[in-house]
Amino acid sequence: MDIFRDFTNNFQGKLEKLTIQKKFVLGNTADKKAVSALLSSDWLEKYPAAVCIDLPRAVGLYSSSNLNEEEKINTAFTMARVNYMGTDGVRGKVVTKTNEDCIADLLKDNAFTPDLTETVSFAFAKILLDKKIVNTGDTAVIGNDGRDSAYDWILNNGVRSGFTKAGLNVLDLGVVPTAVIPWKSLQLGHCAAACLTASHNPSNQNGIKFFIDGKKLIPEGDLGDYVLSAYMYNYCYLEKLPGEAIGKISEYNAEADSIKWMEEVLGSDTRSALKNITLVFDSANGATDTIGRKVLENLRANYISVNEKCTGSNINRGVGVAEIEGTEFYSGKEYGKHIPTVKKIFDEGRKSPEGSVYGIAVDGDGDRGFLLYYSKKDEGVYVLDGDKCGYILAQYLIKFKELNPKNFWFLSTIESDIMTASAAAKNLGLNTRIVSVGDKWIGNFKDGEILVGLEISGHLIFPIDVYDTSGKKRTLLSGVGLLTGLASINAIKGLGLNEEKIIEPFEPGFSKTYYVFFVDKTLHYRGSAIWNKDKELIEKAIGEAAANSKLPKNTEIKYEDKEDLNVLYMSILDSGKLLGAIFIRNSGTEDKNAIYVKGGKNYEEILCEIGASIQKTHTAEMKNKNRIEYKYEQAVIRELDNNSGKTTIDNVLSGLGGVSESDLFSVVYGLKKEGRVRVLDREITRL
Repeated sequence: MDIFRDFTNNFQGKLEKLTIQKKFVLGNTADKKAVSALLSSDWLEKYPAAVCIDLPRAVGLYSSSNLNEEEKINTAFTMARVNYMGTDGVRGKVVTKTNEDCIADLLKDNAFTPDLTETVSFAFAKILLDKKIVNTGDTAVIGNDGRDSAYDWILNNGVRSGFTKAGLNVLDLGVVPTAVIPWKSLQLGHCAAACLTASHNPSNQNGIKFFIDGKKLIPEGDLGDYVLSAYMYNYCYLEKLPGEAIGKISEYNAEADSIKWMEEVLGSDTRSALKNITLVFDSANGATDTIGRKVLENLRANYISVNEKCTGSNINRGVGVAEIEGTEFYSGKEYGKHIPTVKKIFDEGRKSPEGSVYGIAVDGDGDRGFLLYYSKKDEGVYVLDGDKCGYILAQYLIKFKELNPKNFWFLSTIESDIMTASAAAKNLGLNTRIVSVGDKWIGNFKDGEILVGLEISGHLIFPIDVYDTSGKKRTLLSGVGLLTGLASINAIKGLGLNEEKIIEPFEPGFSKTYYVFFVDKTLHYRGSAIWNKDKELIEKAIGEAAANSKLPKNTEIKYEDKEDLNVLYMSILDSGKLLGAIFIRNSGTEDKNAIYVKGGKNYEEILCEIGASIQKTHTAEMKNKNRIEYKYEQAVIRELDNNSGKTTIDNVLSGLGGVSESDLFSVVYGLKKEGRVRVLDREITRL
């Protein structure tokens, strides 16, 4: 990547001055007129923080805009800012050696390397040092979800090195659920924290989440993702990292502290709520495994764990939230097709009294959780996602803490069922707001006191008091999947909910997500060709549906801007009444694009037809055919074609030769989430 130099060198001096301020203009283009208009403006000089600008994208947006000149320039620069972070830090496929450089490898091959963990950790530390938020010799608290053990801790060593080379000491908590890290940093009075994790992603991927005073980074501001991306660029290409570390490393086993903390948060009622219950626990072979088992033992829970010995390479594989997400109900008639967690709930439920068997499933880093409920009457297992658990918990807190709901906020994200916020306002009297995807938007909410924050994916956040070493009260807003499940059981028991209210705590709408994996995410952004094509397709489909009486005659589309400006969000309205929503975004946690369709159940069929048609377009136009994963995907499809729609992991591995099982499982996982295959144990079946 080269810093752009104008064709006539007219802007060379300006760009050099901007570089000193860590404001970088990247890329090249032949459009002299647009470049001149953009760089002649004072937008970059006035921009208040470090930033990287993708010049070709800025030029494309400027040239295609019909706005006035000032708005054209502002929109082009704003939307062309480079952000290497995603929804929750930076993630990618683990590659142990750098090929070109850590940023180029990330952009070209989605490679997550030791050089990347070192560079981004160093950059994060330098931001805090430059802003005098920390001083040399202060401590950064780190931890991980255990998957790096499969790579001999090479990535974790990179995190340690980045912080210590920047001059910070490191306190490494080892393998712990993500929330333990910001909790411990607040308790000990340390500002900087980081967790090495790829959360629910397959085991061949990893990532890193950063915290400042217990809160995750958001894109904007002088401590945000855009600034961190600019600092990363600077220390990858311009200023090299020091050769030696200044800071020191210490390790602390936080297991006992974490167990005691979780028990204190839950309170004494939880132990009695668990009496006469059989609980199936699924740690996703991740960070909550050992700690979770000991919490359950201390609560005297009658529990069964379905997990294997955690090896790092088996995290999230065939278990946990990642496998359950998107499923609302498991039928006993299809018992043989279900994952081990669900089978074990059926096994226990069939021999136990009605209402006595639950499951708790978390994800790899333990920040997400689902509660599963066995219904003997329906001979099925119901999934209580983040929306349902959050609504039940809000009911419980209002009643038993005798709260005035008008003083509290109920936050959901755009991934949630659109009826969740409506029910919380109408039935519970809470203030509600729908924010962008990701629990970081809940943790950074500033407009009032949060009662609960949630999203359907299993993030559930409620304020937890933390007292630091000086006795000052701080507030932690970070999800813990095990607490989600246990607190929800406690709320169900405390409220005395019957089965009907457990399964359906509020009148739901429908929600469907259409994924396309291993895409070129640079193709979909505000104003891009595919973005505009999506708008045209949806507008045409909505118009035709209204004309054919599949939607009301007066149906219209309202475009809405969310905190993430690269989310294409459309509300579907009938004379102002909300019927549903369609929104499209690149995932910030995986290498995929997603189309979300939500609404009232009356309109599920037509809105899902539209979602499926966009998925088809994106599959044809956004798949990155240069990625090795695309080659593996095609190999799986060929095997299915050649074997009447059935094959095995071993057959595909044999045909590819030399491919790791973890890499292949990540591709099969993508095909499964796209709705193209079913996977049971090691057998793959076309859907």
